[in-house]
Amino acid sequence: MMKRALSIVVLSLGVATSAHANLWKHAIEQGSPDTQQDIYESEMKSGDEFALQATSASVSPETIRQLVTRAALSYQNAASAKPDSPEPYYRRGRLLYAFYLDCTQSNQFVARSPLCPIDDVNGFDAKHARDVIAAWDAFERRAPLDPRISVERDNGLGSDFNLLFHRAVLHTRLATKQELELAVKDYEKILARTDLADETVLSNLAETYMMVGRLDDAIDTYHHALRSHRNTETMYGLAVALDRDERGSQAKDVIVAQGEQAVSEFHKRIQTGITFFVPRGEEFYYYALTYEAFGMNESALEFWNQYIKSGAHPEFQPRAKAHLDALLKVQTRKAVHLENPWLEFTH
Repeated sequence: MMKRALSIVVLSLGVATSAHANLWKHAIEQGSPDTQQDIYESEMKSGDEFALQATSASVSPETIRQLVTRAALSYQNAASAKPDSPEPYYRRGRLLYAFYLDCTQSNQFVARSPLCPIDDVNGFDAKHARDVIAAWDAFERRAPLDPRISVERDNGLGSDFNLLFHRAVLHTRLATKQELELAVKDYEKILARTDLADETVLSNLAETYMMVGRLDDAIDTYHHALRSHRNTETMYGLAVALDRDERGSQAKDVIVAQGEQAVSEFHKRIQTGITFFVPRGEEFYYYALTYEAFGMNESALEFWNQYIKSGAHPEFQPRAKAHLDALLKVQTRKAVHLENPWLEFTH
């Protein structure tokens, strides 16, 4: 269970607003002493201008797609002209992230990019996620001390965009073991660079620990997150980690302590995309354990079956099957007693 940052991400690339001359052609014709610098500046300005045009509400989605493609190509050309410069990689990553991946509608006054998948929960754009990660990795390699890789809310550049956090979420959504390990590194890097215990970072890290099989670390990190902020998602995450660590009674106690109203709130956050699960099907474990904790066994059985059918996290499938078998035995005993409540005493 992952949580997104709720801050609204605004594409801010240092966009130029005036038309520029064709410096590439001019450099070749005039014999500029630094042709590659001229090419670099020309392509960066082109990328900025295409990106700015793509933000116009008056253009069609297909035109926006073409402008974003041209902007990304311009940044790529700039990077080729000056391979050691970090800036083209940063801007290319921000561009693709803003138009293809920043797809949660967290504010009614901020338009959702028309290039986002129609269903962001099930339509994650893995191709562009990999492109963004590659661009930001290249940026970080060239400028590891750049303030835009800081973890402060205001990095001094008029933005609260946390590159490490968003990259970690992208790694998580790609959901392979290698990507999850990289997400862990990004979250750990965030925590190492600040004294502030951010509950979202801590709970996401705890969830990622659980997904790579580090249950003790997951439980410890969930407890750390809950010291600063208690919410349903983090409590449910702790409950699932406890259950997978063979501490089912403690897990159910944690869930029941939140009350039944918390269940509907949990569902709502999933439906709006604020909370998401990877891989697909992981959410059924949370639903099943929650309903089982409240004694709603029919619903719990349904969701345990759905979790097992999904194949999510094979390492936790045996635990889910143990829950399913236990509930089926209870159901069988009830059926037998209903037909003949004295049956067990007749032999």
